[in-house]
Amino acid sequence: MKKMLFLSVFGIVLFAGGGDVLRYQVLFDRFELQKSGTKVWDVSAYAGYDANKLYLYSEGEESSWQNELVFSHAISPFWDIQAGIEIDHEDKTKSFGEMTLSGLAPYWIETRTKLLFGQGAVGMDFDFEYDTLFTQRLVLASRIESRWMSKSIEDIGVGEGLNYIEAGFRLRYEIRRELAPYIGVSFKRNFGQTKRMLNKQSNAFFILGLRFWF
Repeated sequence: MKKMLFLSVFGIVLFAGGGDVLRYQVLFDRFELQKSGTKVWDVSAYAGYDANKLYLYSEGEESSWQNELVFSHAISPFWDIQAGIEIDHEDKTKSFGEMTLSGLAPYWIETRTKLLFGQGAVGMDFDFEYDTLFTQRLVLASRIESRWMSKSIEDIGVGEGLNYIEAGFRLRYEIRRELAPYIGVSFKRNFGQTKRMLNKQSNAFFILGLRFWF
């Protein structure tokens, strides 16, 4: 991990554009409490320049989470290609290499498509999000995500084939752009080996949360 961090920072410094300004941001896209009492977060942070950035992603809940450290390079005004490492935790912790295409698809759909490799397996993650503006302050965020894996990895609750599909709808009110409380609902359905491992077929949750960035 230390070697990966060093190489990522070195890459940002090496490929910084002349005269480009160093930028950074921390975004808590989801910081919420579900009706079941589960605390959930989805955080991203970056530091870098227009073309090259170092990203840290963290998503999960108390007992299950995914952390990513990736180097991101812009290949067009709306698309980045990313490479790095993902660390997953359920009962135990496993690491994967990753290659990701991240950006803004047609019709303003925010997209992350991720290829995972490691632990003798290959996987794909899909994450799509779309914001519907009712007013300048009232926004509905619609999100769908899923994962597919070529083999089962029981230590982290991952089954062979399609693992799950999760859809969520969060209605937020932007007190200002940097601060927005929201309410919503999330639906998750597990499939195949993942359903057997976790002994859960589907879940639905009501949500209360806060979105903020700085």
